[in-house]
Amino acid sequence: MTSFDFDDIIVGAGSSGAVLAARLSEDPARKVLLLESGPDYASLSVTPADIRGPDVSLRDHDWRMRSLPSHGRSHPYPRGKVIGGSSSVNGAVALRGLPADYAEWAALGNPEWDWEQVLPYFKRLEDDDLGASALHGVGGPIPVLRTRPERFCDTQRAAHASFRGLGFAEVLDHNEPSSTGVGPIPLNVRDGIRVSTALAYLAPVRSRANLSIRGHAHVQRVLIEDGRAVGVEVLVGGAHEQVRARRVTLSAGAIHSPAILIRSGIGPREDVTRLGLDCVADLQGVATRLLDHPGVGIYCVPREGCQDPSDPNHQTMVRYTASGSDQFNDMQLFLFGRVPLKGTPLEKSIGERTYLACASLVKPNAVGRLFVESLDPLAAPGIQLNFNSDESDRLRMVEGFRLSWRAVHEGPLADRIERIPYWTKALVEEGSDEALADAIAHAVGTAYHPVSTARMGVVDDEGAVVDARCRVHGISGLRVVDASIMPAIPRANTNLPCIMIGERVADWMRAEVY
Repeated sequence: MTSFDFDDIIVGAGSSGAVLAARLSEDPARKVLLLESGPDYASLSVTPADIRGPDVSLRDHDWRMRSLPSHGRSHPYPRGKVIGGSSSVNGAVALRGLPADYAEWAALGNPEWDWEQVLPYFKRLEDDDLGASALHGVGGPIPVLRTRPERFCDTQRAAHASFRGLGFAEVLDHNEPSSTGVGPIPLNVRDGIRVSTALAYLAPVRSRANLSIRGHAHVQRVLIEDGRAVGVEVLVGGAHEQVRARRVTLSAGAIHSPAILIRSGIGPREDVTRLGLDCVADLQGVATRLLDHPGVGIYCVPREGCQDPSDPNHQTMVRYTASGSDQFNDMQLFLFGRVPLKGTPLEKSIGERTYLACASLVKPNAVGRLFVESLDPLAAPGIQLNFNSDESDRLRMVEGFRLSWRAVHEGPLADRIERIPYWTKALVEEGSDEALADAIAHAVGTAYHPVSTARMGVVDDEGAVVDARCRVHGISGLRVVDASIMPAIPRANTNLPCIMIGERVADWMRAEVY
């Protein structure tokens, strides 16, 4: 009889994996092992400062990956390498996406993921400051808080007024499905602390005898015997060991989960065999479809005395529909009030800190991919974004950039800005759309929301990797549960959707018989 060390192994303690570990270990008879590549901080008191506050952290808890060069530039591609994953290093934006996003998931062969079925899980995870309603939940692990406009800091108040001056309507709740315009950003922040899944889900349950959490554990591959996942091979302290379990779930994120699949012999046959491995499941969708939100920013040098380092970095945002687009709310605008540049190449020309007015396309058409070229679990895959490959994307970004330009030149925000380097009035206001699109192509970056690298779909869908319950096609006992499985990108920052995915799949996994 086969011997197992655990009932469940979950690889990756991020936005989905931490949720799974907490929910599955509610059954004291189920032994759960949660593996995390980064360090494990067991409580808020020992959590380093760079991942306590709500600002994006790109320093000590990052995989330090970069995208492949495009238009002569490669971009940093931060991913959280720490307990809580990217939920511990992100900007704490708590957006759900739209009902149409989940209708699209359902239409692509995943009927259990439509809006009516995911809404209860969004409500379950949240403790929303708007109170309990048909749309919102209270008492959940994740606080969702909004700063009312009258309580904005001076910079964000100016940004809000400048966006309103562009004609955008006032919005109170950006998670209300029909809302569009400018209003407070919903944030998973409480008392100035970013509430990651490490704090919300894991911290309260660490005393459970049936839950084991191991940091600095790099998963090499899934162990597969006779078409079934039976454990993982993990690199810890330079030594390889094997740990066996009745089920294995990859929640390592949209970059690392597909890499683990390929190192396990699961993926496009040509990609697997190129690494010298036998292909145990020829799944063409692994790593070959990468979706992300492109963004472009305008650095603005603030006037002396107009930037307080203690101010929140972001409190208000715009969601709107691009001209001619059939995708509702396919664009976002932000003003980040204090972007640190100290120690970067930009410090000499701009200064230690800057404002950044940013336009982001949240329903892009461009499709990228990953290239897994090493068996080393510490080696980064090649990340090809292809952001400038679609003409509609380029034109929507041009419009968003021009709106950002107007925001920082008109209204009260303009009074707080000394100068704007790099971009010129001749190009932005007087140049052609094509000329500005070409210039943006050299500056466009990412909002760090990769999805769809192991997407859901029916078994006869050539690009599908998992079924609608996130089980890997052709391999028993193996799931992927994270942003990888999204068949289409939501019009939202992806943290809350990933937490919802963890909650949704945990119910199915708890009901299964091994």
